[in-house]
Amino acid sequence: CVYAHGTRDDDKKGATQGKAKNATDNKANSVQDARNNKIEVLGKMPEDTDTVEKTTWYKPWGSGSIPAATKPYWYVGYKESKLNMRAYLVHFSGGWDWVFWEKIIFSTAEKNWEYKIPSVFAGQSGGGKSTQIVMGGKYETLDTDFANLKEGYTVLVNGTNPIIRFEGDKHKFDYKLTSTDIDHLKTGLFLYDEMEKVKFKLKD
Repeated sequence: CVYAHGTRDDDKKGATQGKAKNATDNKANSVQDARNNKIEVLGKMPEDTDTVEKTTWYKPWGSGSIPAATKPYWYVGYKESKLNMRAYLVHFSGGWDWVFWEKIIFSTAEKNWEYKIPSVFAGQSGGGKSTQIVMGGKYETLDTDFANLKEGYTVLVNGTNPIIRFEGDKHKFDYKLTSTDIDHLKTGLFLYDEMEKVKFKLKD
């Protein structure tokens, strides 16, 4: 077989350019899919706008106060064209005993992952931790950037017998996740990954 001068090099160059174009097209499609996916997920969530802070909150539990139940959550804020995803852990008790947890263990039969709350004071406040007495019981909560607990949430959805242990200096409480909890965390992890692809922008 006889080739004209430069034909092989041209073929290689064309193949390389073709691969680069395909990669660019695939990336563009991935970004567009991410835009559509995040809008679809957020569009199904209750939203509440703070007109003073100029922030719209997308809260899976709905409007109003957090439900009186121990649960892992996530929620999303939108302000000045940027999305901010938060993780929110709740331990609610109808009794008067306190755990004052300052460490959370995300546990499955296969793996454990720990998160120690930074700068927390006596398991009560600091580092996103809060304690509050209300009519009918009390809340201990942690409100933090989703990225801080992403690995723990990932451990829970990928393992068997998922448990969150809220651990303090003297007391601890174990919460066994339901299938509904796991579905909620899976949606949150998916949404976070899609938001990362578009640099946490709601719109272009």
